[in-house]
Amino acid sequence: MEQPKNEHLPMELSSQLVSMITTEHYNLQTGRAMTISEANGRASLFVGAVSSGLIALAFVGQISHLGTAFYVFSLVVLPTLFFMGLITFERVLQAGSADIIYAHGINRIRHLYLEYAPQMQPYFILSSHDDTSLPMESLGTMRRSRWQVFLSMAGMMAVLNSVLAGSFVGLLLAAFTFPLWASTSAGVVAFLVSLFLHQRYQVGQWTRVGRNLPVLFPSQPG
Repeated sequence: MEQPKNEHLPMELSSQLVSMITTEHYNLQTGRAMTISEANGRASLFVGAVSSGLIALAFVGQISHLGTAFYVFSLVVLPTLFFMGLITFERVLQAGSADIIYAHGINRIRHLYLEYAPQMQPYFILSSHDDTSLPMESLGTMRRSRWQVFLSMAGMMAVLNSVLAGSFVGLLLAAFTFPLWASTSAGVVAFLVSLFLHQRYQVGQWTRVGRNLPVLFPSQPG
């Protein structure tokens, strides 16, 4: 007697399973919206604080004629803004990591939809594979590059933090009557070092998240 072939067939979807999958899809989409909202809110708060600090520095510098009061105020405000920027950078990076995890979950659920209705493939724009993390990458209109770290919200925070760090170092040396070229050079070096450390940390975080996410439905099997 011929034995039936052991093929992988999708299980029958009951109304309870459909409800569970729909709820999970909704929760993941809501989670993505919340992470994006929080990242935008924190970035706006930080940029507003930096703008207010720069305006205050301009007023103090005008009143004190760039005297001692200006340097004292600057050397207090800039480290405070830098510390706030570090916190914002880390939290925005965490939100971005969570967004990638939610996107992978949605892609897996989309893959389940297409398992039961493969004829709907032409009507799905985004990818049903969980080895792509960027929506535009799923569309095929974006490829990863070494400059991608500068295009993220965390990348913008890294540049702003590095500017604050370089400004602090330059003003600190200027307060000790170092020549202009020395203060400027030290500020530029501090900016580049801070930017390198920020972006290296960001790349490490993205790599760690990708390594910890198992790929169940790759776009290229094998």
